[in-house]
Amino acid sequence: MDQLLLVQPERMLKFEMENNQYVARIVLQNVSAIFVAFKVRLSNQNDYTVKPSIGVLRAGNSVTLQLTTENAISINVDRVQILAGPISNNEDVIQFFKKQQRLNQRILKCSSGEASSLSSTVYKSSISPQEINDFKTTTIKTEYVKPQKKQSASKDVLSLEEQIKLIVFIPHLFLCRVKI
Repeated sequence: MDQLLLVQPERMLKFEMENNQYVARIVLQNVSAIFVAFKVRLSNQNDYTVKPSIGVLRAGNSVTLQLTTENAISINVDRVQILAGPISNNEDVIQFFKKQQRLNQRILKCSSGEASSLSSTVYKSSISPQEINDFKTTTIKTEYVKPQKKQSASKDVLSLEEQIKLIVFIPHLFLCRVKI
């Protein structure tokens, strides 16, 4: 992509809090002498909004892409893929990306401010990096069991002793009534 687009930032995309959401910006500049189509794809499409996510740049022009999300949990594991390729000025950009198989690509890692402060805190602590690497996590599955309602004493509910008496004594009652 070096001969077609200049991408800023080059490797790490940092998200910052703005208006109660995390925002990051990518600047794409066409450094070639031809039209260049671009498309942005994300490893986690559902949590992000990208504007614009697809387009065409004339020679020498640039565009600023804005990525927004409200989910800070997955930012540090997500990736942004930028695809680019030469396109004629009268070609439909959506059809271009459907039929193209050989495109230049750049992948950016996403980062939030919280992750960098967390990692610096860990390395300033008394835990050595080797101990951090040796640390293993275990997932514990928990299940919620709905508590049963207490049964109120009513005419229809029999105690355990009453139920036993019925089981033991009722067959004898039937035997007494049966005519032989």
